[in-house]
Amino acid sequence: MIGSAPPQPLRPRALRPGDLVVVASLSGPLHAAYEPDLEQAVVVLERMGFRVRRAPLLEAGRHHWWSAATPAEIAREFNALLRDPEVRAIIAHDGGQTALGYLDLIDVEAIAADPKPILGYSDISLLHLVLYVRTGLVGFHADLATPGLGGAWQAAPAARRAELESSTRRC
Repeated sequence: MIGSAPPQPLRPRALRPGDLVVVASLSGPLHAAYEPDLEQAVVVLERMGFRVRRAPLLEAGRHHWWSAATPAEIAREFNALLRDPEVRAIIAHDGGQTALGYLDLIDVEAIAADPKPILGYSDISLLHLVLYVRTGLVGFHADLATPGLGGAWQAAPAARRAELESSTRRC
């Protein structure tokens, strides 16, 4: 890679009111104790004007070791979301330590054909980096759904929550 040019940035279109965003388990599982935080995250996203769907692997109590599922299962679900033209953004429910296991299974052609924002951090930062190198997709190092939107955001003053919502709507 020495001397190679960086990829041209691939920017997804900005989200619009009414767009479908999907909260997915791109890494860690949803522990039953955090189900109320996930439900609150959905409320926050709907209040921003988005339609929200939970991906099938985002089910309390579902896990494979420290992950939501096997790397192959997560990759299948992630690829299905990337290929679905109705899905306009994918928000990681939490971080974890699984992305490394499925990086080579990601459908990069689907990303190039229909770039969409992928939001998250922690293990999701690895997705951002790899997808940028492979496709130029600009990643959004943003709050996770469960601990962020549905958790920590709730303790923030109203003015700060409004600021956070405004920046998320612009993804």
